[in-house]
Amino acid sequence: MKNQPHISALLGQRLRILRKEKGFTQEKMAALAGMNWRYYAEVERGQRNISVGSLQQIADALGVAIKDIFQFQSNKQLTEDEERIITLITRVLTKGDKKSKHRVAAVLQEIV
Repeated sequence: MKNQPHISALLGQRLRILRKEKGFTQEKMAALAGMNWRYYAEVERGQRNISVGSLQQIADALGVAIKDIFQFQSNKQLTEDEERIITLITRVLTKGDKKSKHRVAAVLQEIV
């Protein structure tokens, strides 16, 4: 189909989101997955095709099921700002205290 991102780009974008949710750098993610960080960075940028075995190593390092990696948000590329917002909100939801969660909810409610 025209104007749709290639699966490698979608996969890389999803991996970047999952990695950032964990607070990992690309270097740390690559080390945890047992691969070269340059190779991992190219995967995130959609410049490399990745084997199923390597994808499983990444899923294990992230602590997610491999199927979760393929749960794409949508078929559109997220902007850097959108990725940053998703990462920050996810971090508050997973690591924030009750007060922080209420504050984020209040800010979002004001915006919406």
